[in-house]
Amino acid sequence: MPGGNRTGAVGDKSLGSIAVRVEEGPVIDGVLDDEVWARAEAADDFTQSNPVTGALASQRTSFRVLYDAENLYIGIRCDESEFPVLARQTRRDQGAQGDDAVFITIDSNRDGQSGFYFDVSAAGARTDGLIDNDASLGTSWDGIWAAKTSVDDAGWSAEIRIPFATLSFDRALTAWGFNIAREMGARRETVRWRNFRREGSVRQVSRSGLLEGLEDIRQGRGLVLKPFTSVITDLKDGGVDVEPGADLFYRVTPQLTLALTVNTDFAEAEVDNRVVNLTRFPLFFPERRDFFLEDAGIFDFGGVRQSPRPFFSRRIGIVGGQQKGITTGARLTGRAGDWRIGAMTVQMDHDDELGDKNLSVIRLQRDVLDSSNLGIIFTNGDPSDRGQNTLFGADFNYRNNSAFGGTGRITGDLFAQGTYTQTAGEDSDNSDTTSIGGRFGINRDPWDFSVFFARIGENFDPALGFVSRRGRYEHNIGGGYTWRFGEDESRVRNIRLSTNASWFTSLDSTIDTLDMNLPDVAVNFHSGDWVGGRLFLSRDNLVDPFGITDDITVPVGTYDNLGAEIRGGTASNRPVAVSGTVRRYGFFSGDRTDYSAGVTLRPGSYFSATASYSINDIDLDEGDFTVRVLSMRGSIQFTPDLSWDNTVQWDNRSDELGLNSRVRWEFRPGQEFFVVYNEGFAVEDDFGGFDSIRQDLTIKLGLAFQF
Repeated sequence: MPGGNRTGAVGDKSLGSIAVRVEEGPVIDGVLDDEVWARAEAADDFTQSNPVTGALASQRTSFRVLYDAENLYIGIRCDESEFPVLARQTRRDQGAQGDDAVFITIDSNRDGQSGFYFDVSAAGARTDGLIDNDASLGTSWDGIWAAKTSVDDAGWSAEIRIPFATLSFDRALTAWGFNIAREMGARRETVRWRNFRREGSVRQVSRSGLLEGLEDIRQGRGLVLKPFTSVITDLKDGGVDVEPGADLFYRVTPQLTLALTVNTDFAEAEVDNRVVNLTRFPLFFPERRDFFLEDAGIFDFGGVRQSPRPFFSRRIGIVGGQQKGITTGARLTGRAGDWRIGAMTVQMDHDDELGDKNLSVIRLQRDVLDSSNLGIIFTNGDPSDRGQNTLFGADFNYRNNSAFGGTGRITGDLFAQGTYTQTAGEDSDNSDTTSIGGRFGINRDPWDFSVFFARIGENFDPALGFVSRRGRYEHNIGGGYTWRFGEDESRVRNIRLSTNASWFTSLDSTIDTLDMNLPDVAVNFHSGDWVGGRLFLSRDNLVDPFGITDDITVPVGTYDNLGAEIRGGTASNRPVAVSGTVRRYGFFSGDRTDYSAGVTLRPGSYFSATASYSINDIDLDEGDFTVRVLSMRGSIQFTPDLSWDNTVQWDNRSDELGLNSRVRWEFRPGQEFFVVYNEGFAVEDDFGGFDSIRQDLTIKLGLAFQF
């Protein structure tokens, strides 16, 4: 089988764990008292990853695996003899956040590149996601699975049931890549069953162990139907829209999934964090819509993190900050032998200005060497113009996960891409429409190093991607060293010294911007508290005047400035955690002082809240101004499946306060009910008055039927 022995060949240990077949699985209640669990042998050979890499785990962790024809069952026991079990995080898809938790990865195709990720906190919070490129994780995927936990005087337990219909897998395999890690919140200790190296990760499926003995399992017909209906009410104007739709997922093969969407809406998507842009360049906001986030990793390209990115799904359905309707969409993702395939096409609602829009992307990758790949990408369509835009790119992504005798990791990426644009009603300049570049990195604890380079042409225009600056060379170089200390040596767990330089130049090599740390020092204590500081310098070369506000313009010139920053915070696992930063530096023709502070409250498993406040106090020769941004979030978690989340955000530049209130109830695995309320207020005279400018209420019911 292509790539079939990768995981076993490079895993830390050749030994695996045996899954035992049963006729009837255990009751999923978080208590490992079902007699059927005794049929499987417990695996307990866990090793510390942090704080002392390679040391024996301070507490016993053991797991057993059972399966029947349709489900995989995992039972995990986490002993704790001294410290309390932290069990406060119950919200779905939010991670452990300092709590006790277990993390499971499954490479069911044994390709050493992709897999499924599940984590469960001691309080019962579930997070799931898809692993891509042998470590990167996207948590937007919501699989159908169940988990329950229980806490007792001697520790805690977790029981997990994963239907085989939730997973894609090669039916010819009887052994899967498999790994488990445990986080001990109060101890701040991490242990792993396999791949305990600090520079590794439980998500690094190429170095996972094996789960053996899987025979005669059924995936079903591979069909999941998710119909939904949204009722959207404009409370200001009184309009009501009823929007039915559906998503359909079909496994064309056990490893290749076709997804179809009709009348897609994203009413339940979380709101963006509010940011006031004080730069000359566009900001990059992350994608938050589930349809585009699922399997999104397959569209990653050439080690590019933000720019020049050939495909950025947020360009679909959002034009000028306004959402546009999507009538239909189709996505094909998965694997066929040594090939990984990603294809998507979306039909937008007719728009009077833009007309009919069809937007498409195709991504192909071919496995080479042990964990590397060659790929191409093609996009077609322009979401913001009546004209057309096409992009073609190719990349090579090198991964060596056994470098330096298995103690380090080397990564390397090369890419090239070009665009062709035809703007409606005018001639387009299609000269110098390419971008090329690459990234190289080494991670061998206690040191690491990385470098990135790109040349972006003057007219490079990825209409379905993201580029921050055209006609530029981009450079980034950074590295660091970490000193580590045991608890018997110091209160300090580690000290990291790092430096980083990022600079853009015009194509004639004139510096456009430069940002350099000189250096950065971070101190982390065994308690989880931390402090840090850095010195830095910057250069901004303005060839055009910069209107930083409506009434302040910075003139043409070269501005060199120095600055300093101090920061600190308390451990995230405390019931009350605080953090703060003060930064003072030169800014264009004057000075700038930034203050930011945050506090997180997690008194128990039913309530959490965060608040942050930032001030940018700017004093320029051309004028003075201050930017303030306030954000508050509160969550009431009635159960791990029922939550009420509220977000309030305000900034003094727009003087608008936004409220987002969302109730989410997953009454059965995969079946959800949402109530979302949004209101915007115009704020008058430093909170002297509020004028409601928009109100809307959305009720959405989504079902799931797995066949």
